[in-house]
Amino acid sequence: MVASNDDLVFLDDSEDGTGDAANLQPWRVLVVDDDQDVHEATRFALAHLLILGRPLELLHAHSACEALELLQREGDIAVILLDVVMESDDAGLRTVGVIREQLKMLNTRIILRTGQPGHAPEADTIARYDINDYKTKSELTQNKLFTTLTAAIRSYDQLLRLDANRRGLEKIVSASNQFIAEKGLRTFAEGVITQIASLIGVAPEGVVCAASEESTSPTCPAISG
Repeated sequence: MVASNDDLVFLDDSEDGTGDAANLQPWRVLVVDDDQDVHEATRFALAHLLILGRPLELLHAHSACEALELLQREGDIAVILLDVVMESDDAGLRTVGVIREQLKMLNTRIILRTGQPGHAPEADTIARYDINDYKTKSELTQNKLFTTLTAAIRSYDQLLRLDANRRGLEKIVSASNQFIAEKGLRTFAEGVITQIASLIGVAPEGVVCAASEESTSPTCPAISG
């Protein structure tokens, strides 16, 4: 992994064409724009970049309708780069409303982009539709796109961790009054595992505890998968 003079981080090209980071689960970014050139430019700008140590996976939609259909099929979308003007002058804004209110995708970060600065939404519109950032396409150079996505993905990751903490605490609280019962003990254990997994940044599929002969205290490395 190397950094350029502009602090962009790239995947390391090893002898077999892959680096360790290439094996990590990628951040999924949805690009929504009716201009194919924008898709190609975005793909070129983000090729082989690492953000927070993980690669990117780009998904593409060429209309608001296509984007919503894709979002109903796909999960774990970290960021949506969304054009404002597509089928109509406010297609992007209406798409945001559906994403937040109907699809209930509250953690996904939405960055509006437009090639027409005159169509910039008002501040109250941005707040009302829960838009996380707004950029003109001309200002999103490779450096600024990298910086914008890094901030958005960091926010998305933090929201996921908060959700995991909340779910773990809810299970612990719900089990506290029935801890002696089998169901309560199971729920309590699930809550504890969820909390531990969230703290160390892995999926809460399970925890393995092991003790070596040299030590009397067990160690509990978490595993995912």
